[in-house]
Amino acid sequence: MKNKLFPIGIGGGLLLITIIFSIIQKSLTLLTLSNRLFLIGLPFLIVGILLWIFSSGFFDHFQRSMHQTFSRKQKKKSEFQSLSTVGQGRYSFWLMIAAILIGSSIVCALLTMI
Repeated sequence: MKNKLFPIGIGGGLLLITIIFSIIQKSLTLLTLSNRLFLIGLPFLIVGILLWIFSSGFFDHFQRSMHQTFSRKQKKKSEFQSLSTVGQGRYSFWLMIAAILIGSSIVCALLTMI
């Protein structure tokens, strides 16, 4: 339960910081708030999607063949760690934060059209 509340807290904190920043800048409109939330949530979405793709094992065969190709010249074999083990289970943290920020951005954009 604690692991689920941590990204929600970070997403909510970033949402609150963005609102406070908009108030300080005296530009608190739904459109600017929507733009700022989207731009803050976009890096979280990109990192989350990349970790999700890596953890699926899609690039493991390519990575293993590149490792074998470049390690042929070395006499001592180096350790091989596949990409699927690097980001396994960590992508949900990034995607939850992105969902909070981009979801609130979409809500602000929809309220702007009303």
